[in-house]
Amino acid sequence: MSNAVKELSDWGKMPARPGLYLSLSHGREFPQQAVKQRGFPGPKIGPLLYVQTHYAQRIVLRFVNKRDAAKFFREATSATGELDVIEGTLVYDSKCYGDWDVCYIASEFCIPSKAKRA
Repeated sequence: MSNAVKELSDWGKMPARPGLYLSLSHGREFPQQAVKQRGFPGPKIGPLLYVQTHYAQRIVLRFVNKRDAAKFFREATSATGELDVIEGTLVYDSKCYGDWDVCYIASEFCIPSKAKRA
């Protein structure tokens, strides 16, 4: 792809590495906050091996390794992280997201890290 997309509407910036990601969007400060438009874009959490949902109330993320998990979950002691669904929103880092997607982001869509650009 010669004109790779580096940012998509409502998706924010692309990650540096390809893989499976949980992409959060339509962010707000609390679940019932009135948002005039679509809210703010959230992070792309990953790369992941899988995403598992428990009774539509908890999301378990299995990262490729513990180091990747620690980037998103500071207290991570394993390669997994968990998020709660509260009032129809997914909560991450004290923010609530009304939409989330599990998606594969190919290398041509990734933004290389600064170390790789040099």
